[in-house]
Amino acid sequence: MVLREGDREVLSRLVRSSSARAGLAQRARIVLLAADGQSSVSIAQRVEVSRPTAIEWRNRYGAKGIDGLADDPRSGRPREVDYARSSRRRWLRRRRSTG
Repeated sequence: MVLREGDREVLSRLVRSSSARAGLAQRARIVLLAADGQSSVSIAQRVEVSRPTAIEWRNRYGAKGIDGLADDPRSGRPREVDYARSSRRRWLRRRRSTG
């Protein structure tokens, strides 16, 4: 696999980043190993994913570049967060633990 210009640096940063989501870092590692000539079987063993998963992320990078490593939107109704309710829960928990 041949990486697009500048992608090796971006992918390497994702792999080393402590703030990147674990899934995205794992996908970046798959692509870097593929670019280094590793087989899908070898990548799957090293990254501890299935061979079809390694192939899928290689293909998505090939088709869409780094943008292809992002999660696809989930089906179904989007999650709703009641911020007022969750804020109140946190406040109550803190109050119970201190008092």
